[in-house]
Order: sequence, then C-alpha cells, then structure tokens
Amino acid sequence: MSTDIEFYTRKAGEMLHKGQDEDAVKNFDKALKHARKSTDTEAICKCTLNLGAALVALGRTSEGLKVLESAVPQEHDHLLSGDLSYNLCLAHENLDDTAEAIKCIQKAIKCYSECSDANAIVLKAGSACRLAFLHAELQELEEAAEAYADAASSYSMANDVPQQAVCLFEKARMLGRCNKRVDAIAVADMCAKLCTEQPDTGVGKYKTDRTNSVVQ
Repeated sequence: MSTDIEFYTRKAGEMLHKGQDEDAVKNFDKALKHARKSTDTEAICKCTLNLGAALVALGRTSEGLKVLESAVPQEHDHLLSGDLSYNLCLAHENLDDTAEAIKCIQKAIKCYSECSDANAIVLKAGSACRLAFLHAELQELEEAAEAYADAASSYSMANDVPQQAVCLFEKARMLGRCNKRVDAIAVADMCAKLCTEQPDTGVGKYKTDRTNSVVQ
C-alpha cells in the first residue's frame, strides 16, 4: 500500500477505537480514493472492505452492503476472501436475510480453511460460531450443534481452551434443545472435564465481535 492509503487507513482505525465513527468512515473513504488512483487491485479491495464493514457496523447496512459487493479479492487471496464473506454475512444478518447470511459465512469458513495464515484457524472458529448462531436463529438446532463442534475443534487446534470449552457447552445446549439428551450429557461431560483440567477456563461468553479487524 502507498503511504497515503496506510495513513488514512490507520487514522480511520484509531477513530473507530475512539468511537468517532463518522470520521472513521470519511478516512476509510479517503483511503479508498487513494487506492483507486494507485490502481493497486489488492489495496482497492482491502480499502473497499474496510469502508463497507464500517458502514455496516454503523447501521448504514444497505449502503455498506453495496460497497462490500463491489470488492473483488484476487483468486488466491483466501484470507481477504474470507474477511469479505464474513462481513457480507453480517450485512445480510442485519437485513434479516438469515439464509443469505448463512451462505456467506459458509463461504468464509471455506476460505479460512484454505488459508495458510497463522490467524486463519481462529477466524475459522469464530465464523463457525457465527454459523451456529444463525442456525439456532432458524431453529436448526442439530446444524447449530454441528457448527459449535467445528468451532470447538478449531479452537482446540489454536490452543484456545476457554473458547473450546464454551463451544462444547453451547453444543451440549443445542443437543439438549433438540432432545438428544444422551449426546448432550456426553458433550457436557467433555466440557466439564476440560474445565477441570484447566481450572481457569471458565464457561462464560464466547467472542462475538461483529466486525473483523481493519485490514491493513
């Protein structure tokens, strides 16, 4: 990225952290304008994603969705493709289009699975949690349980025991709700064992950040 693009992207990120949302959007827009002048296709895509995600987070969902849909990642850039699909999921979810949100988050999971980036396994796990939540919203409880199982497996690979335990707990809860009592007890026992082995694990809130970090 050029110096101007990096400057406005960094400035926008700082403003987001300070809660200066409208100013953040203006700076993301400036970064995108500089990216288009540079004709750097990767920079254009990243800046488009940042702007669209910020608009969605601010509740300007229809506007943000149009911006996100104009982003075109390079075919081999699985990480950026995953981030784009994740944010498209959030946009469709905000518009109460759960079916389309599920399609997008499934695509994000596939992209992160094909990604060699060190953080991809955690992004995949978070996406699986989002998928589980969406299935639960549609009362597709067995599918939700399966998605939580996938998330638990990914968190295990990432050595994130607290999040693994939470996902197992949620899986057990979903199985209990669809009357798979024996399976629910077995998974709950796994969760309890994990928490016993790691006393500081704690089964509390799983991470629910609704926007991915600013793409640099």
